Amino acid sequence: MKRDPAIIHKTMSAIRGKNTGIERRLRQALTSQGVRYRLYSSSVIGHPDILLQGLKVAIFCDSEFWHGYRFEENKDQLERLDTFWINKIRRNMKRDQEVTEALLLQGYTVLRYWGHEIEKELPRVVDEIMETIAKRRQIEEWKSQIKEYTTLVYIERDNKYLMLHRTKEEGDMNEGKWMGVGGHLEPGETPVQALKREVREETGLSVKKFHYLGILDFLNDQYPPERMYLYKVTDFDGTLITCDEGDLEWVDKDIVPTLPCWEGDKAFLPLLEQDIAKPIRMNLIYRGGKLDCVEGPFVPETKKKKRKNRR
Repeated sequence: MKRDPAIIHKTMSAIRGKNTGIERRLRQALTSQGVRYRLYSSSVIGHPDILLQGLKVAIFCDSEFWHGYRFEENKDQLERLDTFWINKIRRNMKRDQEVTEALLLQGYTVLRYWGHEIEKELPRVVDEIMETIAKRRQIEEWKSQIKEYTTLVYIERDNKYLMLHRTKEEGDMNEGKWMGVGGHLEPGETPVQALKREVREETGLSVKKFHYLGILDFLNDQYPPERMYLYKVTDFDGTLITCDEGDLEWVDKDIVPTLPCWEGDKAFLPLLEQDIAKPIRMNLIYRGGKLDCVEGPFVPETKKKKRKNRR
């Protein structure tokens, strides 16, 4: 017997959107592990079902039906529903994707789990979340210990970048690698002052126009954590000198990523050719001598200024 569409509509409208069974089950499991969290934070895009604010981990518990699990495979079976609900599921899927992308852009780690994963594979889900928490804590600990601040500068001319092949300093952690020029900030020096001084000292060139691209946090379990301010120089004058740290060479842009370099460099090199409206952040994370993961590029959240009450 065909059901009344009005009854179907009323029934489906009453289905719970928050505090669902799968959410409660996962929350209980995390609480037993000592995890503290917030629910449906109104200050975070998408109002994550479970939010670890300090570690920037957002967790979503997605029901298969409403969030389109294998939607394309199952959509023929949904024809009994009216167009309203089909379109709602499509909107949910689109919004899920948009929310995930927006959170990643703000530097969040986003974890999404289907209901059947939480119901049937809860230990595995909890293990994944706890592993993510451990890694995030280690990254935040590394970042809190940053005491080395450097500039990394790529000078552009005729579709080439001026690259430094590090070959001359004994014990150089960058020995044998190709990279831009730059170096440590001196006490009391700003990143811009350091960029101009380092370019002058290493290349003999004077910077006339530059673009600030953002911050790269180099987090390596074999070296002290380092924060690098990334710049691109597009206008300069002067004559190249011999660099006492390595050999300077103008290299075609398309060749640069193929040169021996830090593996993480290949993640940010494309940014040099992009029109970046706001400075970005990236975490380049190395474990055991190898690149473990790259976080970003993301744009840090801007803190909203509190409005003063007018009288």
